Amino acid sequence: MHKSTRLVVIAALAFLTGARFPAQAQDFYAGKNVSIFAGRPPGGGVDSEMRLVAEFLGAQIPGHPRMIAQNMPGAGGVVLGNYLYNVAPKDGLTIAVPGRTAFLLSPVTRNENARYELPKFTWIGSAASSNFILWIRKSTGITTYAELKASKKTIVIGGSSGGNSDTVVPELLAKYEHLPFKVVKGYPGTAEQALALQSGEIEGMFTERASFSSDPQASGLAVPILQTFPLEPGIPLTMEIASDPREKAILALFEVPLHVGLALVAPPGLDPAKTKILREAYRKAVTSPDYIAQASKRGFSVGAPNSGEDLQAYVEKSLSNIPDSVIKEFQEYSGNGG
Repeated sequence: MHKSTRLVVIAALAFLTGARFPAQAQDFYAGKNVSIFAGRPPGGGVDSEMRLVAEFLGAQIPGHPRMIAQNMPGAGGVVLGNYLYNVAPKDGLTIAVPGRTAFLLSPVTRNENARYELPKFTWIGSAASSNFILWIRKSTGITTYAELKASKKTIVIGGSSGGNSDTVVPELLAKYEHLPFKVVKGYPGTAEQALALQSGEIEGMFTERASFSSDPQASGLAVPILQTFPLEPGIPLTMEIASDPREKAILALFEVPLHVGLALVAPPGLDPAKTKILREAYRKAVTSPDYIAQASKRGFSVGAPNSGEDLQAYVEKSLSNIPDSVIKEFQEYSGNGG
């Protein structure tokens, strides 16, 4: 065989061999079930977005597997993170939306209960960054940040576990900006917090619109006082009103999970062919007109998805080299080292 002919044959065989693996991965999903977990209890924002993704993702995966939505709550997503990293099969049939703050920041803040390394997860993507809003019950008579700042009345804020944004950000604002907050922790999820806000058990919460079954502003239940990102007109930013450099540094750390949003992740070590299929299917799902319509209706941020590749790079870069002083203060707020 002529040398040039032999090279062509070798190149063709290499192409066919490389192309076989994606085809095998596509065939793999036909007739299968894919388990998709949420790291928070049913009814809240994390659970709602997971179920919305489950509704649209299967149709975009070649072979159209059946999506099985499940919950594995605990420690703000850390329990699910441990399961995904250490126990779940690395076969492309288990994926998850663990959550935001505790899931992402517990390893950074050296919480010994978080037995996973964030960069090693297989990051599939997120539909958008999450804009958290400070909601205050309209019955308090407070409608602006200036009125909140001047208020002498104690405002009860509902929070989940220590270390989550919904708890720590109000605590930071109380400490550094002297806002009249009493933060009550221990609510299992945002659904329980939302019910407590409706009943008057609490008077405020820090969460996104999607945590409510109906828009709290439109219904007259609560007023948006502060927001994390400049996405809604007329609402000041938490970073803008922060007056202390240490406060700003800790708030910047808490903006990382909100920038990442409710990310879909898979166990580490997923093979490249299945990773590519899941990432592409997710991108198609969250940019489809039907998904956007449903997500917008439920109050989710849409229209600016984060790719798995970008999230992987962002997490590795932004959650490294955090100053020890910032980590130490975060640990004080979390109450459990993370």
